[in-house]
Order: sequence, then structure tokens, then C-alpha cells
Amino acid sequence: MLSVVPSGNRCGHDPKRPQLSAVAPIPKGKGGLPRILSLAAERAKAWYFYPAKCPQLHGTGRQVRSERREACQIVLEVIFRHLDLASMCLGTPTPANGFIDINMRTIVHDSGMGQRRCERAIALLKEAGFMRVKQPRRQNEEGAYFGCRAIRIVTEALFECLGLGPMLRRERARASERLRRRAQKTNRKLADFMRRLVSGPGKGFHTVQPSRNQEQQRLAWNKRWADFVLSGLEVDEAQRRTNEAMGYPPGYSPGQEYRRR
Repeated sequence: MLSVVPSGNRCGHDPKRPQLSAVAPIPKGKGGLPRILSLAAERAKAWYFYPAKCPQLHGTGRQVRSERREACQIVLEVIFRHLDLASMCLGTPTPANGFIDINMRTIVHDSGMGQRRCERAIALLKEAGFMRVKQPRRQNEEGAYFGCRAIRIVTEALFECLGLGPMLRRERARASERLRRRAQKTNRKLADFMRRLVSGPGKGFHTVQPSRNQEQQRLAWNKRWADFVLSGLEVDEAQRRTNEAMGYPPGYSPGQEYRRR
């Protein structure tokens, strides 16, 4: 006998009893994440039941299917869980390895959903203007291009729609100050926390070590970019202003001048 899926889908979604939380919840309380992140996730859940509250995400015409609305709420909770408030990027700034962006595997794991469902939810968030995704590309020794780990950026528009714009600005200032104190405590520069290391596609990929002058230029670029980001600018605007101040092309970022052997 064939089994019947009462909800009309194959992902286990029940429109009357939606699952709106990720399998990896946002840590709260002492030792947890800033309250704004769990508060944002809680407020966003209202969008499932009242799509008209967020026309940017659910549209003003035909209503987005409940299965897709459910996926958006789960992915939003994962996004808030991994959001670095100082830079508004998904990942963690570290003194040893710079900024480590999360990958799709982490989003899938923490959400408890399949990758395609996560990707569709992220596509909706991008269309709504709540998120931007940049895919850096590099060239290997054979001249072929490969994609590096994606940089996922959350926009302030998401928090504005949740009524948390003023709170976000306060929390970003606090996050930047915490990062400065952390850098001072570890005797490192802020640029060390915010730089991104480019990893190759695997064994056999080599890079030429930069000259001393190139290394000094890279450090200067990273420092100025980090200052712009920590002052509250969006990542793309910080890049544009840094390049403008230092005389580089608008789309320049460190590492482009390094040649592969």
C-alpha cells in the first residue's frame, strides 16, 4: 500500500504544526550570544503566521508556500546563531586564522534540513535584500578558476524589518569594542582577526610568497578595511572606501597580485 503524505510534500512539513526552530538553537543567558540575536529569531517566527508583516520576503502577490516559509525561519535562526555583529558576516574572527566564514555544510547541519531546501531559503533571503553572498574565485597553477568559501553578509534591512534597527547599532558598537579589547589582550592587530585566508582546491596548489613590500601593503589594506567595518560600514562599502583611499581599483582585495607558480 502506498503511503500518503498528508501535508502534500516530502520534507515532513505540516502546515498546521510547523517546525520553526533549527536543531542547533541560539545559546542564551550567561555565556551565550547577545540577546539581539535570539530576539531577532523569535520575532521572525511571526512572519510564518502573518506573511503580510514582511512583504519583502513573502511578496505582495501570491503567498509563498508554507513549506518555504518554514524553511526561511529555520535558516534565519542558523544565520543569527553564526552572525558576527561587528562585520555582519557569518563566521568567527580568530587571531590565528583570521575570519573563518561558515560553509553550507554548517548551515545544513545546524538547520536539520537538506541542502537544496536551505539553498532555496537563502535565495529568498537574498531576493528580499536581507542577505548578500559573495563567491571569491582564484586561479590554480593550470590556469583554471575555482571557488573559495562563500562570504555571507547580512544587511541591516533584516533587523530594520524586525524593529531592531536602533538595537543593532548599539550591539554592533559593543561587538566592535569587544573585538578591540580581545585584540589588545592577545597582543594582536584588529586586521589579524578580520583578514581572510585563501585556501586552494587541494593538494598540488601552491602560491608564491609575497614580497616584504606586498606584505606591508596587504597589512595596511586589511587594517584600514577593518577600521571601516568596525565603524559600522557594510563590507562592500568598506572595501570601496579602502580602495579609494589607497588608490586601488574599486573591486580590489588583497591577494590578487600574488601569482601562482
